[in-house]
Amino acid sequence: MAETPVGASSPVRRARGRASDSAATRQLIIDIAAREFSERGYMATSLNDIVAGTGMTKGALYWHFESKESVAVAVVHQMFETWPVMLRGVIDSHDDALSALVAVTYVAGEQFARDPVVRASKRLMSELPPDALAKLPQPYVGWQHALAQLITQGQQRGQINAAADPVGTAQVIVASFFGMQQVSQELSARRDLAGRLDSFWALVLPQLQPASPA
Repeated sequence: MAETPVGASSPVRRARGRASDSAATRQLIIDIAAREFSERGYMATSLNDIVAGTGMTKGALYWHFESKESVAVAVVHQMFETWPVMLRGVIDSHDDALSALVAVTYVAGEQFARDPVVRASKRLMSELPPDALAKLPQPYVGWQHALAQLITQGQQRGQINAAADPVGTAQVIVASFFGMQQVSQELSARRDLAGRLDSFWALVLPQLQPASPA
């Protein structure tokens, strides 16, 4: 078997380097595009705006994405990919299911306030053309399913009121959260979202706490 000359990189290591560089470049494009879409909106953002932000050539961008729409779809897909990771992390960090249920909404609220990909994705989902939206997962249903499972588990552990309907409760929480974040965005650029969540849970939490023993 021929030996690799001293100082030469192996083919496998070179391939990994190229793959890593390509992934990093693609992520840079997504990050810059998310910032532009979040601030300007889909229609007002051009490929030239994204290219200028990345500092690369338009040809380099086209190597990764075929159009502005494909960049926008990639931004939203990234949000959908990160939500389950966030949900799992919050749930796993709490022993009490009801505490986890509350914490999920605050962590999500923080992401809406600070994460450009999340902020851009929410805006894009109301601005993308129908054919682009058809390439995306159905919104909200993943959240509803995850929270319904969490509520069911909490009921089994005696941590959440057994009389609560898991599916219906999850639907109310998800609809309320996304409505609150939208109102908060329009009125205060989401600066008051945490306060709105405080008010929501002050109203809802007593209904979900387990019944006290007779």
